[in-house]
Amino acid sequence: MRFLIFLVIISIFSCTDENIVVTRTKQEQFNLDLERIQGYLNENNLEGFESLDNGLHYKILEEGNSSFPKNGDTLDVEYVGQLLNGLEFDRSYTNQPFEFILGSNEVIQGWELGVPLIDEEGTILLIIPSGLAYGTTTSGSIPENSVLIFRIKLLDIR
Repeated sequence: MRFLIFLVIISIFSCTDENIVVTRTKQEQFNLDLERIQGYLNENNLEGFESLDNGLHYKILEEGNSSFPKNGDTLDVEYVGQLLNGLEFDRSYTNQPFEFILGSNEVIQGWELGVPLIDEEGTILLIIPSGLAYGTTTSGSIPENSVLIFRIKLLDIR
């Protein structure tokens, strides 16, 4: 009888919120991300954003010199990355731009798709659904399934 009571107590305490795992299909997560993005845009009275079928939202903030990057180009950018709640999780340093090769999968898919939309010396604001970011992976201070916001200035194309 004591053993049965012990099992009941263990079962009760093992059912805490920490043990609850929410599993969504990719489509369910995509739909949730789109709702969160739309809520963010509405809540902050943001207008002028375009969106792609994959859920990437973007707004060109500054036009550049009409020279657009293509796969294989080495790009230098300055950027700031935030979560929807405004928490900044990363940024480049102005005295040392971030460098990557477009199309080499060195950066998240949202960047691979969004950066070619701006020209050299231009600036873009990207709102990236979790499936085009880190998805179900936790990365540093970025929780899983996070929608990410990046302000990116394309400094140089080589």
